[in-house]
Amino acid sequence: MDYHNMRLNWFEAFERYLDKLEESNSLLSLDKDFGPKWELQAFLGQELQWADPAYDEDELQTLKNIATEAGFTYTVEEVT
Repeated sequence: MDYHNMRLNWFEAFERYLDKLEESNSLLSLDKDFGPKWELQAFLGQELQWADPAYDEDELQTLKNIATEAGFTYTVEEVT
C-alpha cells in the first residue's frame, strides 16, 4: 500500500507542477508541428539500406552527407 500512496503522491505533485506551468504560460504550444518534415531513404543498388526522418534542413543535409560519403544513393520525400 505504501508503493501505491507514493505513486499517487508523485502523480499529484506532477499535476500541481503542470498547473503552475500553465499559469505562467511556460508550456509549449501543442498546436505547433513537431513532426519530421522529410524522410531520407538510402539505397545500395536497388535495395533500401536505411531510412531516417529529418526535422529541419540542417539535419536533412547531414543525412545527405552521410549517405553520399558511405556510397549510397538516396531519395528525399516530404512527410505530410
